[in-house]
Amino acid sequence: MFTVRLLHIPQPVRGGTWTTLTVLAVLVLLTAAACRDSAIDREVLIAFYNTTGGATWQDNTNWLSDKPLREWHGVTTDDNGRVTELILIRNNLTGPLPPELGHLTHLVSLNLAHNDLTGPLPPELGGLTNLEWLNLYRSSLSGPLPTELTQLTNLRGLILSYNDLAGPLPPELGNLTRLEMLWLSSLELTGPVPVALGQLTNLKELRLDNNRLTGPLPEELGNLTGLQELWVFNNDLTGPLPQSLTRLMALENFRFRDTELCGLANSAFQSWLLRITVLDGKRNCTLP
Repeated sequence: MFTVRLLHIPQPVRGGTWTTLTVLAVLVLLTAAACRDSAIDREVLIAFYNTTGGATWQDNTNWLSDKPLREWHGVTTDDNGRVTELILIRNNLTGPLPPELGHLTHLVSLNLAHNDLTGPLPPELGGLTNLEWLNLYRSSLSGPLPTELTQLTNLRGLILSYNDLAGPLPPELGNLTRLEMLWLSSLELTGPVPVALGQLTNLKELRLDNNRLTGPLPEELGNLTGLQELWVFNNDLTGPLPQSLTRLMALENFRFRDTELCGLANSAFQSWLLRITVLDGKRNCTLP
């Protein structure tokens, strides 16, 4: 680490000299810190490479080399050399995700979709507080949804569909109020749809289909007035759809077949159903 001493600098004759020296000292310290943090990111990526079978990746161009991290395949950095994107879609990644990923604190986008990873989602991912997009679609991950993910309050997209993730939906998902896409299809989710999902008022796409969710849809989903797509089909959901859904005037694609959900018989609800472009489910509870 660089150490800058100003105690032995002679008393300046002109007023601006001291300010200039102070600014230079701060710049040296910031540069040293940036180099140190970039080195940490490099060590994290090396651990990631070793843990996920980097030698057999489809493309590992420049990985483990001395070249700048931005020249490693799938890596984007900012002006200080900090990793902001790690995108390795369909790249034959295998093995578990290392907890060291949680140290990539400048990461904005993590996309490892369509790989053959194993094991759980590391709770350390909850430390990626700048993350906006997390896409692990069809990546063969297993285990529960760690509640630590609900600390990622800058997330705009959380895409975990087609994995072996199991257990209940954490109510704390309602903390992710910037979410626009929440894809949790074809997992092993159980229990009710949390009322707290009604807090996700920026949501445009909600996919909860092909799980083992139970009970009714909560009235609070009617707060998601920007929702364009709602998929809850092939679950153990029951009961009439809540009247509050008629507030979802942006909804274009609503699929609830292979559940015990059904549309209310009143004219307002039936008129609302008729305006939906793609509708798949029992439209009227009073009809067979």
